[in-house]
Amino acid sequence: MKPVYMPFTYLPESMARVLASLVGPVVVYQPLENRVCESMTDLAAQGLVEIRTPLTGDEPRLHSALAEFTQWAGQNPGRLTPGAGFIGAQQGRVPFFDEHTINRIRSQIRRHGTPPADTATDEAAFSARLFLCIAEDNDRTTANLDRDLKQFKALQRGFLDSLVDSDEAGFSRHALSADIWREDPGAKHTQKRIRAWATLAAADRQLPDLLITTSAAVMATLMETWGEAIRLQRLAAVRVPVSAADQPPLLDQVLADLSARNSLTTPNVDVLESFSGNGPDDSMAAVTLYAAANFAPASVVGQLAPGSVAGPGEENRHGQVEHTLILLVESDSKSD
Repeated sequence: MKPVYMPFTYLPESMARVLASLVGPVVVYQPLENRVCESMTDLAAQGLVEIRTPLTGDEPRLHSALAEFTQWAGQNPGRLTPGAGFIGAQQGRVPFFDEHTINRIRSQIRRHGTPPADTATDEAAFSARLFLCIAEDNDRTTANLDRDLKQFKALQRGFLDSLVDSDEAGFSRHALSADIWREDPGAKHTQKRIRAWATLAAADRQLPDLLITTSAAVMATLMETWGEAIRLQRLAAVRVPVSAADQPPLLDQVLADLSARNSLTTPNVDVLESFSGNGPDDSMAAVTLYAAANFAPASVVGQLAPGSVAGPGEENRHGQVEHTLILLVESDSKSD
C-alpha cells in the first residue's frame, strides 16, 4: 500500500523515519522539480520518501515570481509574510500569509506573464505551485527552528543536571527547563494548503492508496469542511511503538486489508488495538485512523481540489481500494 504525505511538501527527517516505520516510504509531492531541497533528496536517497512532481512547466515564470516575492518580503519585515518569518520568527508565532500577502502574490503572477484566457486550470496550477513553494520555505525554516530549540533544551537540561547543591540553594531546575511550545505547521491557512496540495495530487497519474498527515489542524479542517461530502469518519486511535528501521512497516498490511474490505465495521477496525503498546515517549507514536467510506482516493482528491482543477480520472482508481483511509500520526515525545 503506497501512502502519500499531505498537505505538505516538506518532511523533517525525524518524522520521515516514524512514518516509514509505520507505513513504509511515503510519497511527497514537490511543486518544482528543480527546487527540491537537499534534505528531501537525502531522504529519498535513504529510501524514506519518494519524491514526485506531478505538475511541470512554467518554471521560468515561477522562479521569477518567487525571486521577486522573496526579495519584496525580505525588504518588508514586520509584516505577516514569509519574509518576516525568515528574518525574525519567534517561538509560538511563526508568520505566514495574510490577505495583503495573497494579493501581492496574485499581482506578481500577473506581472510575470499572463496566460491565455482559456487556461483557468493552468493558472490555478501555477498559483498552487507558487503558494506551496513559499509555504515549504516557511515550513523548513520552522522545522529548523524547532530542531535548534530542541538541541538547546537538551544542552540546558544537561547543564542543570550538572549543577551541585542547587536545590539546597532554592534553585528551580523545573522553571528553567519548561517544555518548548510547538505550533502545528498546518494550523495556518489550512484550507489553502489542502486545496493547493490537491491540485498537485489531481495531476498524479498513479495516485497512492493511503493519505497520511502529521497535522491535527488539517484533520479538523477536513472533517469540518469536507467531512459530509466524503463521509469522513474517525474510526480508531491507538498508541503504537515505532519499529526499528530494519523491520517491516508496522501498519502497512492491516491498512491495506481495511481499505479493501466491503465495509468498515467496528470489529474490522478493532484489529488496530492489537498494535497498541506502551513505552517511552520517544519510542511511541499516537495514530488516529479516519476513513472516507466507499470513496476511492481519486474521488477524495477530486473533492479537495479547486473547482477549476480537473479531478483525477478513473484510471487513478486502484481496483483493491474501496475506501480512502487517512492516517494522522503525531509524535508522542513532548520534546520532539
